[in-house]
Amino acid sequence: MSDETLFRVVFNGNTTGEYDLDTTRQKFQKLFRLDPKKVEQIFRARQVVLKDNITESVAMNYAIRLAEIGCECYIEEVPHPDDISRQPGFVERRKGERRVRFRRGPRPGAIVPDRRILVGRRKTDKHGQTRTIGAN
Repeated sequence: MSDETLFRVVFNGNTTGEYDLDTTRQKFQKLFRLDPKKVEQIFRARQVVLKDNITESVAMNYAIRLAEIGCECYIEEVPHPDDISRQPGFVERRKGERRVRFRRGPRPGAIVPDRRILVGRRKTDKHGQTRTIGAN
């Protein structure tokens, strides 16, 4: 399976009010090529996944078509099978944002600037003479 995010189109039986209910049902039946009994069940249901595991562009295409015939729907991301936070029964116990905490904070005054830049290092050449490198 690819790393591409997949989506689903969910319909909950609501209409936009653009058309009357019978006209919307007829257009819905024609769009999905369903029998009238199945359309009646879908419109009575609380939530129905119309299309599953499709790309975002295809999902948007279905959402636009459903809006044109007078149905309200929404698009949601299909959870990745390895993501345990989206599985049923998962309870988030952490409050707010998780921060990394250290055992103890830094000691006051422990932050010392790099002295090599301020003072410069002393280096002896092969003749034994001392020279300062880095500082003027």
